[in-house]
Amino acid sequence: MFIVFSILGGYDDFLLGWHSVHQSDYEGPNTFANFFGAFMITVFNTLYMLGLLIYVLSKEKVEDDYIKLLRLESYQLTTIISIIISLVLYILSRNLEVTLDYFIILYIGLYLIIFSLKKRREI
Repeated sequence: MFIVFSILGGYDDFLLGWHSVHQSDYEGPNTFANFFGAFMITVFNTLYMLGLLIYVLSKEKVEDDYIKLLRLESYQLTTIISIIISLVLYILSRNLEVTLDYFIILYIGLYLIIFSLKKRREI
């Protein structure tokens, strides 16, 4: 679910970003938003984040107190890092306009990275 909808939801941004670097006159007529519609791209992005959330909330094969402690530590560290990143972005540019999904994806992705690193290092 995560992989399929991340490709469907992020294809337009990738394509438009790539063409803006390589061709300055690209208008984007063959994008997914033109084919599916802008509302469906929002649905794809929502399903992408839902897939990440399902993965984060899924249980390990062996779910003991140690894994719960690693999850708690990962959540705490992720929250602190996310707040610091948000404050730095706010300080550097008060006119920065980003949508909430960027912060949600950053938070969940950062949590998965920290949890994976802690689990690999500790076990």
